Amino acid sequence: MDTSRYQAFLSAAETGSIKNAAEELGYTPSGVSQLIKALEEELGFTLLYRSKKGVSLTLEGRRLRPTIREILESENRLFQTASEMRGLSIGAINIAAYQCLAAVWMPSLISGFQKKYPNIRIQLYEGTQQDILQYLDERTVNLAFFNCSDTINYDWLPLMKDRMVAVLPKDHPMAKNEVFPVEACRYERFIMPEHGQDQDVFDMLDEVHVKPDVYLSTFDSFTAIAMIEKGLGISIMNEISIPTRTSRDIVTLPTVPEHYIEMGIALPSIAQASPAVKKFISYAVESGICKAIQKQ
Repeated sequence: MDTSRYQAFLSAAETGSIKNAAEELGYTPSGVSQLIKALEEELGFTLLYRSKKGVSLTLEGRRLRPTIREILESENRLFQTASEMRGLSIGAINIAAYQCLAAVWMPSLISGFQKKYPNIRIQLYEGTQQDILQYLDERTVNLAFFNCSDTINYDWLPLMKDRMVAVLPKDHPMAKNEVFPVEACRYERFIMPEHGQDQDVFDMLDEVHVKPDVYLSTFDSFTAIAMIEKGLGISIMNEISIPTRTSRDIVTLPTVPEHYIEMGIALPSIAQASPAVKKFISYAVESGICKAIQKQ
């Protein structure tokens, strides 16, 4: 099965240039260009816009990219299964995760897994919930570690329940309280992680009919905490997203009402996953690195 044209197209689309794709695949730039041109001629339309700055997807290229990924993934599963039959463990896995999970879980997961399966390559993608869902939709990744409150069209394996907490500066008037009422956010400057798109936080605030005064939006919890340390506002986050080495210039309090989110693994199909992906999922569940589901 010759899939070199598909590989050339995907590599160019992902790296943004023919030159980068050539370096990644071990071809010459002209060789990559010829492969992509041959694919475009066979399909009957252009897949990539070319310019001096690089390449970008046409509408047709964007629509076909997930299908081409599936073709390459099918080939990957074929060779992995054949390797399994010969007693070998090879393959490649693309994993997406929240930045906090990438920092907390992934180092131990990946290092432990690769000690058992050194010939399985892993690539890690980080992002917000919206980024991760897009990675899954476009088949950029094989599986994702995150939480999703909405119904998703993917197989879902729950791993743990993570509590949401209020994060306050240490000199905040409510810092010595035992709990923090979510309704009190009505009177606070609010710092919102995930570029202001944290749906779990919005759901908590909607439950008590509070529209927060979003003073700042940050990409991740690390930046949000740095802002809170300087007294620029408060926030609500899930506990696992708060770095263990955070300074003592903040306090965290359980919220009232309580709220938990479910962290887990999403993938297009457990049944159709490659042997390498199935091995990684089994290791993630059995290793204990990802905590078992906690009761609320």
